[in-house]
Amino acid sequence: MNGNETTLDLMHTHIIDICTTSWLYLAETRRSELAPEYREIAPTQGFPWWIVAAVLLGLLVVGGIYWVICQLRVPAIPIADDLTLELCRAHRIGLPHRVALDHVAKLAGMTQTAELFLSPTDFDAAVKKAERKRRLRGKQRESLYLVRRLIFSDIQPA
Repeated sequence: MNGNETTLDLMHTHIIDICTTSWLYLAETRRSELAPEYREIAPTQGFPWWIVAAVLLGLLVVGGIYWVICQLRVPAIPIADDLTLELCRAHRIGLPHRVALDHVAKLAGMTQTAELFLSPTDFDAAVKKAERKRRLRGKQRESLYLVRRLIFSDIQPA
């Protein structure tokens, strides 16, 4: 037997002793087993669940505030000129329709998107010109007709 084996046997013995005695340390101690002077000091309540509930409630409040902020954030409006923006607001034209109008005006070669608001014939001519340059999808076409109705619904044909 060399010195290494003796050291390993001693370590093995100590590990076994630690494992067997640790169960004694982990055993549950009842209040009745405590000395009378320590019974008054020992806590009588269990785990403080109100702390867990307060943390969860705090996380819920923070999550709710974050969700509300994300919902109420004003999206960036991709229209450069203020005149078009005000005309769209006046006619209650939403953001997707504003983008479609801007797209049509660029394809039609107009200097400002607000030129689409001048007359129904100019609007129709710009849409046809834009459609010749790039084919408009069905939803885009529907969106443009809806915008045309919103803009020119109060104009009576001459």
